[in-house]
Amino acid sequence: MAGDRKRLHPVGEPMNRRTTTLAVAVLAAVALVCGGTVGLPLVMFGQADAEAAACEVPSLPGSSPVPGIGSWGSVETTNAATIVAVGRQRKVPPRGYVIALATAMQESTLRNLANANVPESLSLPHEGVGRDHDSVGLFQQRPGWGSVRERMTPTYAAGKFYEALLRVDGWQRMRLTDAAQAVQNSGYPEEYQKWEDDAEQLAARVLGLPNIDDIGGGAPTAPCGVDDLGPVPVGPGGWVQPIRAIVGSGFGPRGRSFHAGVDMSKADVRGDPIRAASTGVVEQVKCDWYTTCDRDGNTSERGCGWYVDIRHPGNIVTRYCHMIQRPEVSIGQRVAAGAVIGFVGNSGGSSGPHLHFEVHVNVPSGPYNADRSNAVDPVPFMRARGALLGSST
Repeated sequence: MAGDRKRLHPVGEPMNRRTTTLAVAVLAAVALVCGGTVGLPLVMFGQADAEAAACEVPSLPGSSPVPGIGSWGSVETTNAATIVAVGRQRKVPPRGYVIALATAMQESTLRNLANANVPESLSLPHEGVGRDHDSVGLFQQRPGWGSVRERMTPTYAAGKFYEALLRVDGWQRMRLTDAAQAVQNSGYPEEYQKWEDDAEQLAARVLGLPNIDDIGGGAPTAPCGVDDLGPVPVGPGGWVQPIRAIVGSGFGPRGRSFHAGVDMSKADVRGDPIRAASTGVVEQVKCDWYTTCDRDGNTSERGCGWYVDIRHPGNIVTRYCHMIQRPEVSIGQRVAAGAVIGFVGNSGGSSGPHLHFEVHVNVPSGPYNADRSNAVDPVPFMRARGALLGSST
């Protein structure tokens, strides 16, 4: 239950629906509506069906239920897909999907619950009845979260959960149960942790991925345009744009200083995914400001804020600066071209949300060797590799 220290199980419902495997009986996917509105679950049985469905306006939950996955039934899987869809639309990092799913698994076993103590809830569409104070819905939210109708609307309930989660300082670095508890204020704060594996697997399955860590890589599949976190086209040379945005400030001298990369931005760029420009190994994950990078920077500060260096074959290093929070990767991790490594922000020496992108060549082995002396202009470098910066493809 969100907002109270006491937690009661829904009436007549077991809380031991833990599954050790989530076999893929069908490939469930979340398709975003062309134009950016929230997409709801669609079942994709093959590439032709997927392409036909991807640009259709999806139906409301309940009218086109998603088949179950593993031991989770159709009702629960449909709700899981809705939770993930809301997270994608709000540009929540994938870790947030997992926390949200684990929370709903614990609170309601992924069912939209009415409450015997809340008569209005019994007249609304529901998938079970609980008795936990005045809590209702997937996340067992109490009146402070919204009206009864709002809290029993899965898209609204998920959205409110994500809003609260994103306000928790450092939530991505917390144990799952600590992040969930910071939102829910449950009387059983450790109970969310047991659902982490299930939540990771279910999030991956509703996205059509073998693993939640694989989000962002692969070949293009969306005929109506690449969505925020889905697969992106990788050029024949194995390179891809780190973000789809306009190149503003270019490479070269800037007054008394030297701009060793290019700045890429557009309207509403904050929170957009940043992708590895090519396959490589993460060499640096760092905040280079002496206090914290978990806030907006300004022009009086110096450095990249949260940044990542990736070493590619041929002694090439790419750098990605000013991320909104700690990056999604770790030192030594191998990443594929197009894999999401972080999200656009405004940390460090920055005047507004953007990606500062650098390319370094002939970089000696070891960290800290990518510097001004081996930096090259990313625009012609990427153009030569079939990944034109600032283009729509």
